[in-house]
Amino acid sequence: MKKIFLVAIITFASFSISHSYAQRPHHEGPGRPGPEKRPDITELVSDLTSSQKSKLETLSNDSRKRVESLRNQQNTVRDSIHHYMDMDGDQSKVLYRLFDREAKLQAQISREMYATKVRIDKVLTKEQRKELKARSKRHQKSRKRK
Repeated sequence: MKKIFLVAIITFASFSISHSYAQRPHHEGPGRPGPEKRPDITELVSDLTSSQKSKLETLSNDSRKRVESLRNQQNTVRDSIHHYMDMDGDQSKVLYRLFDREAKLQAQISREMYATKVRIDKVLTKEQRKELKARSKRHQKSRKRK
C-alpha cells in the first residue's frame, strides 16, 4: 500500500512539473523565430533625402564597426576574467586590472553610442528627430512584449 501511494505521488508530481519545464517547440524552416534584426535608422525615419540616407548609412556602419571592435575586446577580457576566476588561490592582482579594463571598454562603448546619436541628430531635422524617437520607443516596447 505504501509503495502504491509513493508511486502515485511521484507520478502526480512528475506530470505536474513536466509541463512547466517543457521547452517551446523548435521550428525549422521559413518563418522560424530567431533573433530580431534591429531596424536600420533609415527605416525608422520617413522623408529622408538621398544625402541624409547616405550620411546616416555611413555613420551607422562606421559606428557599428567601432562598437563591434570594442565588444570583441570586451569579450576577450571577460574570457580572461572567467579564466582567472576559475583558478585556485588569490588572483586579485590580475582580476582587478581586468575588471578595470572591462569597465573602461564599456564606458568607451557608451561614449561611442552617444557620439553616434549626436552625429545622427545633426543630420536630421527637428521633426525627423521626433519621429525617430517615437518610432524607436515603439520598436523597443514591441521587442519587450515578445
